[in-house]
Amino acid sequence: MKRYSTILVWLFLALPLWAAAGSPQQKIQKLLDRPDQKKTQFSIHFVNLDTGATVFEHYPDQPLMPASNMKLVTTAAAVIQLGADFTYQTTFALLDDDLVIIAAGDPLTGDPALAEKNQQSILLIFEQICQQLQQREITSIAGDLIIDNTIFDDVRFHPSWPADQANNWYAAEMSALNFNDNCLDLYIVPTQPGRNVEFYTDPKTAYVNIINHCKTKTAKPNTSWAARTPGTNDITLKGECYAKQQIFVTIDRPSAYFGFLLAEYLLDHNIEIKGKLIIKKIRDDLGHPPVNLDPLLIAQTPLQEVLIRCNQRSLNLAAECLFKTLGAYHNLPADFVCLQGSWDTGKAAVEQFLNNLNIPSSQYRIDDGCGLSRNNLLSARCITTILKHMHQHPAA
Repeated sequence: MKRYSTILVWLFLALPLWAAAGSPQQKIQKLLDRPDQKKTQFSIHFVNLDTGATVFEHYPDQPLMPASNMKLVTTAAAVIQLGADFTYQTTFALLDDDLVIIAAGDPLTGDPALAEKNQQSILLIFEQICQQLQQREITSIAGDLIIDNTIFDDVRFHPSWPADQANNWYAAEMSALNFNDNCLDLYIVPTQPGRNVEFYTDPKTAYVNIINHCKTKTAKPNTSWAARTPGTNDITLKGECYAKQQIFVTIDRPSAYFGFLLAEYLLDHNIEIKGKLIIKKIRDDLGHPPVNLDPLLIAQTPLQEVLIRCNQRSLNLAAECLFKTLGAYHNLPADFVCLQGSWDTGKAAVEQFLNNLNIPSSQYRIDDGCGLSRNNLLSARCITTILKHMHQHPAA
């Protein structure tokens, strides 16, 4: 089972004429006139990209909930405001006796789809850090493992997202330091009928506490499921299992999740961190890292990879990291490396992008980057304006 969904796309660009009788406009109008559509709201805008002329419209300026079409706005704003050559750079370094991580907001660290595409393990980043330490013949870290994730604020679950969906992979918490889409892959294995199932996780970790109430059954279907108690990493297995099953469970505090996994990986390879896992700011007020930082590794993810995960496989985490990244670099003062990204600053950046395209504010309402919030609104004309702009943009 793969962790992605199909994007629901409105029809807002001009299509070739249908071969059958009747114009495209007549065919669309016939669909709209069907009795079963009378209670449905539509905002439709077809545009000829060659001429810019409107081919068909139906309440084109009426803003409606866009769902995952919101990602088109977020990614377009990212290309224009961050630049097509933007690259996330996560720094792993030594600082005196400490091992430090300066997070950049990269959503694709350990991303399973990207790892599969590159024929790599999701644990590659841990392998690379370990190799750098081994090359220096470092067998222990005398100090702490320090994570600076302050390029984003610490609001990890959007206040407008449905709280009852927080266990679903598409509503995973987001942070400036992420891993495996901020999920734990949980595998449930049946045993003897009526007895508790066995289970294991990938990656293997003690970061979560799993309580097993799931039973083995003898007939289809699987009804096993997992629930994480909000604000904790206590996971309870429930239901019944007939055949081996994979479940994706979201985790709490993604930055700590990454740090915990790294410490476990290093310990498994005979490198012990003597101190604590600490999350705190080590950049200065302008966003500069400490001058005595000793880099081990700078992990890079190009914007293009994030755009693909965001738009082709509708990864909400990718959209939200882009959204807050936009906020972190929006209206950057002189001498600043970055500010702090948040949903508020991301909203301001996206609204500025739309304003620069002369899209009236009556045609949109921005609340998050992925469309999971029901408070987002976009008109069809808003989206065609963005798509026309990106079609003509040299970087698109």
